[in-house]
Amino acid sequence: MTNVGLYSISVRGFDVPGLLGWAAAEGIPFIHLRGGSRGYHLRACAPSTLQRWRRIAAETVPITGVTADTDLADLLADDPVVRARATEDVVRLAEAAAELGAAWLRVLSRTPPEPGWAYHRLPTTALPLLVEPHHPGWLSSGAFPWLPEMRLLADTKQLAAPSPVLAEVIKRTRVLHLSDDGLGGDGFGEAADLAASRIAAGQRIEVAVEWTGADRSPPTCLTRYRTAVTWWASRKGER
Repeated sequence: MTNVGLYSISVRGFDVPGLLGWAAAEGIPFIHLRGGSRGYHLRACAPSTLQRWRRIAAETVPITGVTADTDLADLLADDPVVRARATEDVVRLAEAAAELGAAWLRVLSRTPPEPGWAYHRLPTTALPLLVEPHHPGWLSSGAFPWLPEMRLLADTKQLAAPSPVLAEVIKRTRVLHLSDDGLGGDGFGEAADLAASRIAAGQRIEVAVEWTGADRSPPTCLTRYRTAVTWWASRKGER
């Protein structure tokens, strides 16, 4: 099977052990876990809980990455209180994600750069940070250079609009989410096609499905997951 994981927001009704067990039973090779307060809130978990979940992951499927709810704008804010609060959240969440065996932590970039933005050094964290461009304002040739020189998480829905910097975004992409909202369409767009080409050329990109439709029950999620995997395999020339 093509090695495509699943983002945890795609399915509802599971705690972490249940999610890992279900994924293993259905042949899903790895999980991306929403780890902020709107997800599994890993910062609130006791170390013993995280250690137990890591043992379960070793017996089922790995958690390869964790997503934060923190916005990049807060990490780069001029206001030291805002910046300190965001830094604390990201640093502690990265520590929790590392306990689970994850390899990266994603932060969102929902706010495009504004006049007067000043660059502040990003915090040192237990895991590498990935930035997800989450606003079309980032995808202009003038705004994209503001993103720190770091690897990206590319979401095909967020990157659906034509952009002069799309090829550069994919060159810097470490993780790709095939984002499906159930509204139809023949595939996942130019971003996915570019990523498939980059993978074929040797770039390492970790791919997972992100199902965001209204029905996120396990059966529906699994159907959408398998449809996306089939589509992705066709782009990679696999059966």
